[in-house]
Amino acid sequence: MKTWDRAIKKWLIGLCACLVMTMPCAAQQPVKGGKEAQVLLDQGQTAFEQRRYDDALRAFTRVYVLSTSLPRTASVAQLKIGNVYMALRKFEAAATAFQRSIASDPSFALAHNNLGEAFGELRQYNRALEFFNKAVALDAKLPRARYNIGITYGRLNNLKYAEFVFRLLVRDSPDYDLGLDGLAVTLAKSGRAAEAIPFHQKAIGLNPQEPSYYYNLGLSYLMAGYTEKALEQQKKLQVLAPEVANRLASVIVKKQMR
Repeated sequence: MKTWDRAIKKWLIGLCACLVMTMPCAAQQPVKGGKEAQVLLDQGQTAFEQRRYDDALRAFTRVYVLSTSLPRTASVAQLKIGNVYMALRKFEAAATAFQRSIASDPSFALAHNNLGEAFGELRQYNRALEFFNKAVALDAKLPRARYNIGITYGRLNNLKYAEFVFRLLVRDSPDYDLGLDGLAVTLAKSGRAAEAIPFHQKAIGLNPQEPSYYYNLGLSYLMAGYTEKALEQQKKLQVLAPEVANRLASVIVKKQMR
């Protein structure tokens, strides 16, 4: 994302830093393996979604043990173990699991992408880019990896190249809401908040249940000088995500006090 407050000039810089980029949840992958492994994977995924992380780890680890002769199944099990550790914010452990996933199946594009995400959380941005690019090389249609490349260049403050990456992503995947929001956030950080607003709006139109999109749009409205429109986004968030609404309200109040 789980993603994209001083004197006027410094306030704008700080405001840009508040923009949230949201990371998507890991996609489900087909599993080549026996029925027992599939049952355990399903049980583990249910436990993961219910935040019963210890149960999820036990199930996925059991699949890995059972899958010594099934490299893709073993790879998926380690990918899911890594996803659990990401949710627990144990990023070193997550990176280890994703590396094991790649060792089991080097062609697994999502494992390369997720390893890049773990390195990104560890602020090892150059290593993150290495694995995002490997993911794209393995699966050019994986928009998540391309989105992550844009995010990482933004984190490296290379906004010009981040914009380039996001514009290509939006061109190739115009219905990918994360790509639209990523482009909007990048434009806002580049001092072009008014230009960002239509892309925020398109992202919301595609996924109206994602709170960060309203928050980011509210920030762009503030940066463009449209305080009333920012307040409209804050009101929408009061229903959708009260905690996020409070964060946006705090930023608006600070701006009004300047």
